[in-house]
Amino acid sequence: MLIRQSRISDAHSISCIYVQSWQETYLGVLPFDYLINMSVTRHEQAFRRELKSQQIISFVAEDRSELVGFVTGGKERYGSLIYTGEVYTLYVLKRQQRQGVGTQLMAALAKQFNHGGIYSMLVQVLKENPYRHFYEKMNGVHLKSETMPFAGQSLVFEYYGWIDATLVYQ
Repeated sequence: MLIRQSRISDAHSISCIYVQSWQETYLGVLPFDYLINMSVTRHEQAFRRELKSQQIISFVAEDRSELVGFVTGGKERYGSLIYTGEVYTLYVLKRQQRQGVGTQLMAALAKQFNHGGIYSMLVQVLKENPYRHFYEKMNGVHLKSETMPFAGQSLVFEYYGWIDATLVYQ
């Protein structure tokens, strides 16, 4: 398994992983119409813009020349005075889960954060996400729950944080 920085040319594969992961993970949680109408093309354009902007940090997991997961992050977006970095997205294809891919991607992001002067981080995840306990296994501390509108519903989001991002890879 190779963990490397994302390239603009990865945008299509990243968007395929993103859409597939959402459709598999949130079936029965989010409205079917929302999931079925997710567009690889639209998300590819968004990921391409983000990667070009260099406003995010992104790594991919590559297995035998195929991308099987990715992580993105950057500056915290919710106004926290304690947590300066944020994991924006982390997705691994279902067939590659529970093999350490997510752990390696999180470690790469946390190391890059530390290298860039970001020493703490948080992540926001849907409470109904069956994989959210991964963040607890990665030494994340549950910070709070918050209900927000999303896809025409009121959904509960959980926040996990690392006051010291090195806890992710130690």
